[in-house]
Amino acid sequence: MAKTFFDSLQKTLLSEQEMKTLDRDLSFRPASPGQAQTLTPEQVGAFNRDGFLLPLPLLDSHQIGECRNHWDRLLETTLAAGSDSYSLHDVHVTDEKVYDLMFHPQLVAYVKDLIGSDIVCWGTHCFCKLPHDDRQVAWHQDAYYWPFTPSRTVTAWLAIDDADRENACMQFIKGSHRIGVIPHRVSHDDEKNVLRVTVDGVDTIGEIADVTLRAGQISLHADMMLHGSGPNTSDRRRCGLTFRFVDANVVDLRDWSAFGVLICGEDRRGHWGNPARPGRI
Repeated sequence: MAKTFFDSLQKTLLSEQEMKTLDRDLSFRPASPGQAQTLTPEQVGAFNRDGFLLPLPLLDSHQIGECRNHWDRLLETTLAAGSDSYSLHDVHVTDEKVYDLMFHPQLVAYVKDLIGSDIVCWGTHCFCKLPHDDRQVAWHQDAYYWPFTPSRTVTAWLAIDDADRENACMQFIKGSHRIGVIPHRVSHDDEKNVLRVTVDGVDTIGEIADVTLRAGQISLHADMMLHGSGPNTSDRRRCGLTFRFVDANVVDLRDWSAFGVLICGEDRRGHWGNPARPGRI
């Protein structure tokens, strides 16, 4: 049987009971528009209001071409080993190119304007929808099943391929990050959900926004943002690489901090594992 995302996940996922009983502060803390150095005050205001920003430039056509070629080889090796296209998780601890991308100056500058100067990247994950992939990433809030308090993670989603509605781009529910915890339920097998949980009735919560990106662009979203993506019914692949950036002062209630790399500023409590840059694989 092929290995899936959950089979390959190096961290221990929270159980349903833990998600309900862990003492976490999952309220949204707005960024200060007046302190922005790279983003405009209007962009920071839009992030506070909507919970996301897109599209933002990161890699030019040559750079993303090199990145895609590297990712193609990595994906080919992964699939040949019997794992699926969603199982590339925490690749920053094994792949030097992904590790180096975490420190891209423009990427770090964007994130600093949203969560401050002490930044850790605690996780990376490739969401790769192959052509005619019938699986979905059901509607969910990331912070719901993450063991951090308070909720201060910003996810950067780098488009390796062009992403649009045709090849099942990600979708956001505008403003849903300000609602608080939305009830989730465990998914049924016939829903073909890459994740374990889902949210019902999202059409009553808010306006849906398509995360349409050209390869090399990124989106940024808050960890309480309700989001998901449908099956890829097209002939085109849709591959994106996520970076999970968090305020270094956030507390990990489990053991996920071992994978966190200090990007800038200080880790005053020595809370994060800060694994070294990997060698060539």
